[in-house]
Amino acid sequence: MRALRLVVTALILTLYSNLMGIGSAAAVEVISTTPAIDGTVAVGPNFVSVTADQELLDFGNQLLVISPSNERVDDGLLTVSGATLSVGLLDLTESGKYRVEYELLAAEESPLFGNFSFTFQAPPVVSEESPSPNPSDDGTDQDGVEIGSKTTDYIVIGLLVLAFFILMWLARFARNTFRKE
Repeated sequence: MRALRLVVTALILTLYSNLMGIGSAAAVEVISTTPAIDGTVAVGPNFVSVTADQELLDFGNQLLVISPSNERVDDGLLTVSGATLSVGLLDLTESGKYRVEYELLAAEESPLFGNFSFTFQAPPVVSEESPSPNPSDDGTDQDGVEIGSKTTDYIVIGLLVLAFFILMWLARFARNTFRKE
């Protein structure tokens, strides 16, 4: 009889704790991440996000992105959208394994601390050569005369001659107008 009482008491306590949420295993869990856990990206992402299985609180969450040289590369601006927590990234320039550390808070749940990593393979850097003057490409020919200057000279001289003739015509027109009076 005593064993039956213990079994019934244990059963009642188990049902009671499950109904009241005591000792329940419904903690926050990560469903997906962007970039993927242990994934490799060739183009630097603009943001990192972690999606949980429950809606997250608007406050108290944390998401850090740390470069291979142990420097923060996130911009610190967290965005909570339902069950997704995101943070913007600075331009990634260093190849290697980046570590993402997060703390997720859901209503009436214990916070979930965790981390994951992804690998960034930076594109090869193209060396920038400073332009050097090319002596054969400075706008002059071998005699020191500018290339194309003759055409420009002819156009300017032609415009000056045209302007002179228009000035003479206007002067003659004005003289005839004022003589008639």
